[in-house]
Amino acid sequence: MAYFPEFWFTEKYTGTCGFTFKIKRVLSTEQSPLQRLDILETYDFGRVMLLDGLVMFTERDEFVYHEMIAHLPLFAASDPKDVLIIGGGDGGTAREVSKHIYLNSITNVEIDEVVVKNSKKYTPFVGCGFDNEKVNLIIGDGIEFVKDKKGLYNVVIIDSTDPFGPAEGLFNSEFYGNVRDALRDGGIVVAQAENTYYDKRWMMRSVNNMKKAFGKNNVAIYQAAIPTYPSGTWVFAIGWKSGEHPRDRFDEERFNKLNLKLKYYNPEIHKAAFALPSYVEEILKG
Repeated sequence: MAYFPEFWFTEKYTGTCGFTFKIKRVLSTEQSPLQRLDILETYDFGRVMLLDGLVMFTERDEFVYHEMIAHLPLFAASDPKDVLIIGGGDGGTAREVSKHIYLNSITNVEIDEVVVKNSKKYTPFVGCGFDNEKVNLIIGDGIEFVKDKKGLYNVVIIDSTDPFGPAEGLFNSEFYGNVRDALRDGGIVVAQAENTYYDKRWMMRSVNNMKKAFGKNNVAIYQAAIPTYPSGTWVFAIGWKSGEHPRDRFDEERFNKLNLKLKYYNPEIHKAAFALPSYVEEILKG
């Protein structure tokens, strides 16, 4: 148990700063060929998944991340029918995408089967996302999967881990170019893009590489408040092949028809998420 001294866990954001919580019990520890996975029961945040010692989600606030990475692009897209999720092995993004019952297909490509297996067993509140019959789960490399796909998807969601190790290739310009080609006309891509406090270098790498693929006027970022992620504010990069800025595209009729019971995303948040603090605007100017 040296990994969890005295049943406390700390994720270090820098050499002098981090996030700490007390563990009730360790539910699972497993080393896959790609990464170490731990699932913890905690006092304050419910069940927590760690990958290589980093918090992927907590039961208490995972809804924010998964709602914002899924619903915003789907309600901005014009009559979406086919969605590709790259990553998202916990199932939370598939869970939210599946709420859009008019979709024809949801393809989820996850590289690490160990993540899927443990999420289904220990965190079914997200693992249930794979239970929907429209979700086609493929265990494989999303980078390779998307290379030969042309004009197949309305929305691509890149729900990756942090930009090193297995996920590093999901942040480069060649990959974003392949994603662009996999999208239909008017298609939208969203990728988690770290934060502006501790990881702005990685955020800007993601944004700039997406701009190389989609054009500088067809990429933006939006933010969400996620208490258990570094800085408490998380960034998503969004790119679109053509049409209006996604901020100004919201299908109110479809939103009302679906009558979703969501906890974070709503029509006001759809637009407000793109309102950026001045210091973030300065970072984006480079």
